[in-house]
Amino acid sequence: MKNLIRIVFLFAVCMTYAQKKKNGVIYIEHPHIQLVEKFNSAFTSGDTETLKLLVSEDFKWFKPSDRTPRTIDQLVGRSNYLSKNISNFEIKHWGGSYPDVLEYKQDGIIDVKTYERMTGYDINTGVDLTMPRYTTFRINEEGKIIRMWVNDDQILWRKAYDAYDTRKNGVIYKDHPLISNIRLLIAGMRAMDIEKIRSFYSENARIYDVMNRGEFEFITVEEEMSNLEKAFSAYEMMGIQEIGYPDALDYEGGNVVIISWWKMRIKNRKSGKIATVMQHIQHTLNEEGKIIREDYYYNPAQLPD
Repeated sequence: MKNLIRIVFLFAVCMTYAQKKKNGVIYIEHPHIQLVEKFNSAFTSGDTETLKLLVSEDFKWFKPSDRTPRTIDQLVGRSNYLSKNISNFEIKHWGGSYPDVLEYKQDGIIDVKTYERMTGYDINTGVDLTMPRYTTFRINEEGKIIRMWVNDDQILWRKAYDAYDTRKNGVIYKDHPLISNIRLLIAGMRAMDIEKIRSFYSENARIYDVMNRGEFEFITVEEEMSNLEKAFSAYEMMGIQEIGYPDALDYEGGNVVIISWWKMRIKNRKSGKIATVMQHIQHTLNEEGKIIREDYYYNPAQLPD
């Protein structure tokens, strides 16, 4: 029985190895890598004559959503435009990445696969176009690029294109029912009423102290209420004054964001010292008028010693 199991096992191993078939070699160093680097340099500098020399007569290139191939004329046009309108425009290997050259034996094809980062910003709009870029170049026996497949950040490109237009993304209100919710929240702060303050937040609200915590290091409503209890035991709220007036930003397809500015007079219960603390707050509210996110800005150095 043991011998039978061994035979079956060996047969299975042999079958596994039999399924492997080598179809070429992968190179970390290859002359075609320099060809690709020359192409990228010509593309970012707007050297369109060099671009034309590096590609074949039947050259085609593709972006991820393309159904039909793009032409050399489109590539030349893109290079000409971007090189003149993108400052610090570069395409280079990033971090520890490096190109791979795949030499397919059966099909006689050589592909260069690059893992790069494109950098630069639009001199007209200021949009930063730094993005990862993964490209495959297919090269023929004459050392000409015949195909190119480019994968980069299409959402960022769309943002760059949209930046040239004037687009409305909602309405700003000076008076709005949800502004009243925020004023009532501040009234709860003035009264140092924890339960009243808590009533304006949704259970899963996220709160971010921008100046005094790590990047997007949110805390929960319970954590914030605990912090307020400690603050109210150490400080007395003497008064809160609205600076200007809050704005309600009603975004198209999104929630309403209330931005507001406040001047708070705060007394240190132990020392008796009083100081003014300036605070800016952004509240995002859901359809029920509950706060689902709060971002606030203040300098704790303003608190009285």
